[in-house]
Amino acid sequence: MNLHALRIFNDVSKTGSITKSAGNLMLSQPAVTAQIRNLERELGLKLIEANGRNIQLTEAGEALAAHSQRLFAMEAEMEDMMQAIKSGREGSLRICATELPETALLPGWLVGYKQQNPRMDVELLKGNSNTALQRLRDHSVHISIVCGSWSIEDEVIESFTIMEDELIFAVPAIHRLAGREVTRFELMEEPFVLREEGSYTRKQLMSLIEASGIRGPLSSITIEGLNETIEAVKAGYGAALVPALSIKTELASGELSKVKVTGVTIPHPIRVCTKKLEAIPAHIRSFISYIQADIRERHYDIHG
Repeated sequence: MNLHALRIFNDVSKTGSITKSAGNLMLSQPAVTAQIRNLERELGLKLIEANGRNIQLTEAGEALAAHSQRLFAMEAEMEDMMQAIKSGREGSLRICATELPETALLPGWLVGYKQQNPRMDVELLKGNSNTALQRLRDHSVHISIVCGSWSIEDEVIESFTIMEDELIFAVPAIHRLAGREVTRFELMEEPFVLREEGSYTRKQLMSLIEASGIRGPLSSITIEGLNETIEAVKAGYGAALVPALSIKTELASGELSKVKVTGVTIPHPIRVCTKKLEAIPAHIRSFISYIQADIRERHYDIHG
């Protein structure tokens, strides 16, 4: 079936007038009539009849008009969908993040982004840094968000810092060192809550101890998980090295306090990782732009 002729017939069936459709389609009236006659010959059926200055559809014309309207409505939907995907308003967005951004940042970001882009299908996964980057490599996710200042040396991944955070020593507010500035030696006299082996935070603490030439904590417990570590400190057991962002609420409420260590600053940037592509897809650019705007608006003062 000639789709060009069908498209002309579809417009005529809606306007009920050769003259009006000719104006809509920017064609001459004879051209519109000729296309409908061609379609009638192709189908072997009469589709329209004269009705004064207008036309009316035959039974066959009514049936064809109903189907053609559904066909071209579906075409419009497809065009709209493709445009929405092209502009980043529709599609799927899969993100993998490490524990801190997954719990402290992404829930709020994703809710706000979804409210602005209701047609976007969003999925959030959690994993350690290695898992997050591997999922990016194997196309399981579009974006990975990781923490730390370690080097990402990868031929297919590029990253940039989206937020600045730092690792700080936290203690209960009633602790004798709360709010004080102390030396590394003094701090190591305190019991410590240590993260599990392989944790980036634990590696940073051990690197500090080794570089300082001092012994580690005399007493410690090891706990897997950031939130669990914070809860142990809140329960009253010594100190822990944690991201400032993870205890922002507790610092503001006075439940926990920072211990400043002379000469020690440990950056803990939060980084967005994407595949190295010539052009980042629109929906990825859209999400990154959204979180950048949210960070600027909220300022995210990590010190409370």
